[in-house]
Amino acid sequence: MKTQYRKVRKYISLVESTMYRNVRPLENVTYVHCGYKESNTPPPLTDFAPYTLGEPWGTGPDSQAWFHFTLHIPEEMRSAPVQLLFHSDFDGKFGVGSTPQFLLYINGEIRQGMDTRHIECVLDEGCTDADVYVYAYTGPRTPSVKCFGSIRNVNTDAKDLYYDLAAPVQMLDFMDENSREYAEILRYLHTAVSMLDLYDLDSEEYMASVRAAHTYMTDEFYGKYCSPQPVDVSCIGHTHIDCAWLWTLRQSREKAQRSFATVLKLMEEYPDYKFMSSQPLLYQFVKEEAPELYEKIKERVAEGRWECEGGMWVEADCNLSSGESLVRQLMYGKRFFREEFGKDNHILWLPDVFGYSAALPQILRKSGVDWFVTSKIGWNDVNQMPYDTFRWRGLDGTEINTYFLTAQDQERGKAPIRQSTYNGYIDAKMLAGTWNRYQQKNLNNNVLLTYGYGDGGGGPTRYHLEMAKRLSKGVPGLPNARLTTASEALTEVEKNIRANPHLLPTWYGELYLEYHRGTYTSIAKNKKNNRKSEFLYQNAEKMAVLGKLLRGSTFPKADLRRGWEMLLTNQFHDIIPGSSIGPVYDQSDLDYAWLMKLAADIEAQEKNAIAGQIAADKGVVVFNANGFTADGYVNVDGQTAYVTGIAPNGYTTVSEMQTDNAIRIDGHTVETALLKAVFDEKWQMISLYDKTNEREVLTSGGAGNQLRVYADYPDRYDAWEWQEYSLDKYRVVDAVASVEIVEDGARRGIRVVRPFMKSTITQTMWFYDHTAKIDFDTTIDMHQHQQMIKAAFDVDVQSDKATYDVQFGTVERPTHKNTSWDRAKFEVCAHKYADLSDGGFGVSLMNDCKYGYDIHDGTMMLSLLKSGTMPYPDADQGEHSFVYSLYVHSGTVREGGTAEQAYLLNNPLTAVKASGAVSSLPECYALVSVDRANVMCETIKEAEDSGDVIVRLYENKNIRTKAELTPGFPVKQCWLCDLMENELEELPVENGKISLKLGGYEIVTLKFRV
Repeated sequence: MKTQYRKVRKYISLVESTMYRNVRPLENVTYVHCGYKESNTPPPLTDFAPYTLGEPWGTGPDSQAWFHFTLHIPEEMRSAPVQLLFHSDFDGKFGVGSTPQFLLYINGEIRQGMDTRHIECVLDEGCTDADVYVYAYTGPRTPSVKCFGSIRNVNTDAKDLYYDLAAPVQMLDFMDENSREYAEILRYLHTAVSMLDLYDLDSEEYMASVRAAHTYMTDEFYGKYCSPQPVDVSCIGHTHIDCAWLWTLRQSREKAQRSFATVLKLMEEYPDYKFMSSQPLLYQFVKEEAPELYEKIKERVAEGRWECEGGMWVEADCNLSSGESLVRQLMYGKRFFREEFGKDNHILWLPDVFGYSAALPQILRKSGVDWFVTSKIGWNDVNQMPYDTFRWRGLDGTEINTYFLTAQDQERGKAPIRQSTYNGYIDAKMLAGTWNRYQQKNLNNNVLLTYGYGDGGGGPTRYHLEMAKRLSKGVPGLPNARLTTASEALTEVEKNIRANPHLLPTWYGELYLEYHRGTYTSIAKNKKNNRKSEFLYQNAEKMAVLGKLLRGSTFPKADLRRGWEMLLTNQFHDIIPGSSIGPVYDQSDLDYAWLMKLAADIEAQEKNAIAGQIAADKGVVVFNANGFTADGYVNVDGQTAYVTGIAPNGYTTVSEMQTDNAIRIDGHTVETALLKAVFDEKWQMISLYDKTNEREVLTSGGAGNQLRVYADYPDRYDAWEWQEYSLDKYRVVDAVASVEIVEDGARRGIRVVRPFMKSTITQTMWFYDHTAKIDFDTTIDMHQHQQMIKAAFDVDVQSDKATYDVQFGTVERPTHKNTSWDRAKFEVCAHKYADLSDGGFGVSLMNDCKYGYDIHDGTMMLSLLKSGTMPYPDADQGEHSFVYSLYVHSGTVREGGTAEQAYLLNNPLTAVKASGAVSSLPECYALVSVDRANVMCETIKEAEDSGDVIVRLYENKNIRTKAELTPGFPVKQCWLCDLMENELEELPVENGKISLKLGGYEIVTLKFRV
C-alpha cells in the first residue's frame, strides 16, 4: 500500500503541473509611486513610467503605487478560461497581513483584491481587451517589492481532476492505515491515477486520460462510494480583518476593499459560496471608499449569500471597555446593519478577543443577541475549557448560548491540541480536526469552521471552494463539508440542543482568557484616554439633556454619535489592549484629542450656561454627574474644597464650603481624623492605622505603596503577555531625590521624587479630613524598556477571595492558588477598584485609568506601566500621569462605600462660579434620583430615534431591590426598554415617581416621554 500511496501522490503532482498552459508575461507595464489613494481614479498616465517585471519598487514600508497595462488576449488563448496574474516575490509566503497586497481595476471597475494567497483573477468570458490598473501596497514592513504579471489559460479538465484527487488524498495522511476506509480511498485513487497516460503531458492522449479519470472519480468515487455522513462541518466563508494591528486604520480601509472585492468575484464563479463578515466599521470604510462595491455587497446580502452579522461596531475588547461602551458597541453595530441592509444581528461574533466579562450575557440578551461565538479561549496557556457548546451564565444569572470554534488540523496518532483557529480552510485535515477537537459530540453533530485567510484580510480562495465541492459529497471517514452561514449553522446547533437539553452544560461567571494578561496594562496613555473619554461622553450626554430640559437647548445627537463611534473604534481588540504598532497610537492620540474636545465643549457650554442663569451672589455651582448624592472634594479656583449634599445627575449651588484642613504632618508621621500613617527614612509607608476600626491596615513588616519593578521578558507576544515567572524577582524604587510638604485647601500631602535608572517617579500622597483614603497622584517619566511597574500594599485582611469592579457589577476571584484554575489568575482585569475585605473591615485599591490587578496572600498590587518593545519599540516611553487611591472602610465592600468613592475618583465633582444677575434656574437640581444606594444611574441621554429621554441604571451589590426613581422633570409616559431602546412595557408614573424591581446586578433601561 505504501507503493500505491507514493504513486498516487506523485501522479497528483503531475496533474497539478498541467493545470495551466500558455503562460505569457504582461507587456508595456507602467507605474507611478503615490500615497494612499484618495479615490478610485488613478493619476494621469502621463505621470507613469515604464516598469520592468521583477524589478523592485517602493519608497519604504507602507508605500503605494499605481500600475497600468493594456491587456490583449491572443486569439489562440480565447477557447479556454484565462487568468490574469499579478503578484509579488512574497507569492505564497506568510499570511496576508503584512505582505504586499493589490487592488485590481479592469476597465475602471474594482474587480478583485490580490495578495500572497490570491494571485490570480479569472477574466470574464468574452473579455479579449481591457484597460487594467493595479493599486499596489508594499505592506507595513516591506521596504520594496518585486512584482510579476502574466496571463495563462486554465486547463479545466486537469484542474477538475486535480481537485477530485486532492480532496480525499489528504485523508491518507491521518487515517488509520489499517482501517477499511483507508484501503477503500487508496484503491479508488490508485485506480484513477492508473488511468493516466503520462508519456507526453502535452498530448491529446494525456488529456483524454485526464477526462476519463475525472469521469471515474465523479461517477464511482463521489457518485457511488460517497454518501451523506452523520457529522456536518458547517463551513462559513470568513476573513478576519484586524481594524488595526501591524497596520493602521487607514490601511484597513483598503484591506476591506480588497477582501470584499475578492469575495464578490468568487461569488460570481461559485454559486454555492456564502460569506459572513462582522464589524460595521469595515462596511462603512467600503461605503465611503468604493460605493459601487458597496452596492454589490447589498445585492449579495439581499440574496442571502452575504451575511452581515456580529453584533458590535468593531470586534471590541471586552475586558477594558466599560459597560456603557459595550452597550453602544451593540447599539451602533446592530443599527448599522439594520439601517444599511435590513438585517438584525443575533450573534456576538468575537473570534479573537482576549477575555469576556461576566456582564456580557445580560448585555447581549437585553440587546436581542442569542449566541456568543469565539475561538480565542482555546489559547488558554494552563487549562482547557471543558465545553465547546454550553449555556454561559453571567453575574446576574442571565444565560446565553455559547459556541467555541474548534478548527485545527487532524494528525495521525495525535490527540487534539488546545488551540484552535478562526482562520481555517476547507480540506480533509481540517474537517476531521475540527470535529475531533469538539468536546460535546454527545450533544451536537454539527460543528462550525470559519475558512479564509485572515487577521490581515484576504478571505477564502478558489482552493477552499473547489475542495468544498468534493468534500460535500460525504467521504466515508470524514464529516460532510457544508457551505453555509453562521446563523444557519447555529440554528442547526439549536435543534440539537432542543433534542437533548439535559446534555447542555452551564458555565458560571467570566470567561477568563489564561493568556494575553499584559494587555490590561500595555500602552497606558490609550487606557487613560479611553477611561476619561467614557466618563466624558456620558457626562456630556447628561449635561446636554439637562440643558434641553432646563434651558430648551438642542441635544447634539449627531455630534455625540460621531464621537462615540470614534471612541468605540479605538476599543478594537488590538488598539486598546496595546498590541499594535506605533503609528496606530499616533492616530489614536489624534482621535482622542478630537473626540474629547468635542464632548468637553458640549459639557462646558451647558455648565457655563446653567451657572450663567444662577445669581452670582449664590456662590459656585457644583456639578455631580454621578448617580448618587455626593459628599466630596471639588476644585474651586485652583484650591480643593470639601462640599456636601451635591445632587445626583445634576448640580447644587454652594455658598459655603470647607477650604482648609486639620491634617498634621510631624516628621515621618501623617495624622488625620481617620487615619495615621508612618513612613520610614526613605518615605516608604510602614504603618497605616485606621482610627475608626481601631486596627492596623498593613501587615507586620509589610509595606504600603511599595513601587516594585519587574523585569518583563515574555517568551512570546511581548506587548500581550505578562508571565508568572516575571514575578519571581523585583526591585523596589526607594531612592529619594526630594521630599516636599504640599498644601491644597482641604487636603494636605507629601510630594516625593524618586529616581530609578533613567526614569523618575514623582508622587504626591494626599490625605483628607473627611475620607479614609490616600490618593497617590503619580507622574512617571519612563525611559526604560521591558519593565513592569506595580504598586504593592501588604494589608492585614484575611480573605480567600477579592472583589473586583467590572461592567455593571463586581466579580469575586480567589486570593490563593489552590488549583490550576486559581493559579492561572495571577493577573486579572478590573475597572475602577478592587477590594479585599473580611467580615467587618476592608481595603479598596482604586484607580482612575488602570486595569491590571494581582491580589494574593494579603498583598494587593496594581499594575501601573508595562514597557514592552514588540510590536511598538517605544511603547510607554515618556511621561504618564494618573491617580490611584487606598481606601479603608468598615464592613464589606458592599457596606463600605467603595463604589461611590471610586466613581468620585474617576468622575469628580466640578465647579463653575454662578454668574447671573438673578436666578432663573433652580439652585439645586437632579435630573434623576433613586432612593436606593445600591442602584446606580449610569446613563441619561436622548433616545436614538426620538426626543425622548433614556435613563439606564443598574443594581451594583447583587441585592434584589425595590426602588423608587424620581425624574426631575415632568413625565407624560414611561416605558421599560431593552438596551436597544425598544419598548417592552409601559410603567405607571405616580406622583412623578416610577417604582422598579431590580434583580441583583440587573441593568434597567427606561424611556421617558416628556
